[in-house]
Amino acid sequence: MSKRFSLRALAVFVFVVLFSIAGFTQTDPRGRSHTLYGTVEGINDFAQSIRVKQEKIEGYSDARVATYNVDDAAMLKKLEIDDRIVATIYEKDDTLYDIRIVQINDANPVPVPPPRPSR
Repeated sequence: MSKRFSLRALAVFVFVVLFSIAGFTQTDPRGRSHTLYGTVEGINDFAQSIRVKQEKIEGYSDARVATYNVDDAAMLKKLEIDDRIVATIYEKDDTLYDIRIVQINDANPVPVPPPRPSR
């Protein structure tokens, strides 16, 4: 009886451990994330999308002009044509997340996010 109980307990323990590990190793269903740098070329409030001239994203996409949905419709009111943006994009999703308008420093052409207000 004791041996049978310990085998069941061991089986339950292994089952729980395996499912716990499986839960921790799940990847985002949208695919890998990448950082997109680009310039806004068009804004479509109705479709909640923007057209972006993006720079090359290493390991994902060449430089191109593409239309993307936005995750936050309020961002459409803040964006203007020719704004430089940085956003997160996922390989299996055509939506831009966490869009930030950036400033370009003449000495450093890499977009630099504006300073956050102190609290």
